[in-house]
This record gives sequence, structure tokens and C-alpha cells, in this order.
Amino acid sequence: MKRAIIVAILLLVMGCQGKTETIDLKPITLAEAYPGDISEVGRVELLDGSTGERKTIKDRQKIQHWIGQIKDIQLTPDINQEGRTGFIFGISLYKGEEMKLGFIPNQIHHIYYESNPEFEERIRSFFEEQFGRNY
Repeated sequence: MKRAIIVAILLLVMGCQGKTETIDLKPITLAEAYPGDISEVGRVELLDGSTGERKTIKDRQKIQHWIGQIKDIQLTPDINQEGRTGFIFGISLYKGEEMKLGFIPNQIHHIYYESNPEFEERIRSFFEEQFGRNY
């Protein structure tokens, strides 16, 4: 009887162990993360994570100028991939009505990246320009 209980406990413990998914942690650019041609982005939605306020940018010239500034900046994965909460800048890129990529400055496709001052400054500047206030 004790043996059956021990076996049952072992099976339960083994069953509770989830499969560990390996994540390919390699440097990436926004252009590489975007599924398709990033020059086809026609709408950008900005979300101020501190207030919940949203802005939609449809001016293709503004969009392409800003994307041109950030699309090739290399982002380095953070060794620490533990979950985090909260953000200040949320960005969604659309082609037509379809959201193609949503990200925050330190997370793309559920992978966390190290702080990149150039990337963050260009995002901050765009938010300040669109929302009309400092961040």
C-alpha cells in the first residue's frame, strides 16, 4: 500500500512538471521582428501605460519617418526572462485593419530585451510629440 502511494505521488509530481520551452535568445531589430515588410505599416496606435490614453497615427509620412529611425536598432535579449508588469509605452503597428506587431520598448514577441537608450529615446520622443507632454 505504501508503495502504491509513493508511486502515485511520484507520478503526480512528474505530471506537474511542465515542459520547458526553450527560447532562442538572439539579438533582433524591429524590422526583423515585424512579420512582413515594415514599410507597409499604415497605422500606429500608441498607448500611454501610465494613463491609459491612446493615440492613433495614420499619417504615413510621420509613420515611415519614425519607423525609419528605430527599425534597424539592434536589441539584445535580457538574460533574465522572468515576467514583469507595467509599461509606459505600448505600440501597435497595423497594416490595413490587421495588427501585425504589438510591443513595448523592452519586450517583443514575449521576449524581454535589455534597455537600449537610443531605441527608448526615439520612442519617448515620438510619444512626447504625439501626446504633447513630457515623459
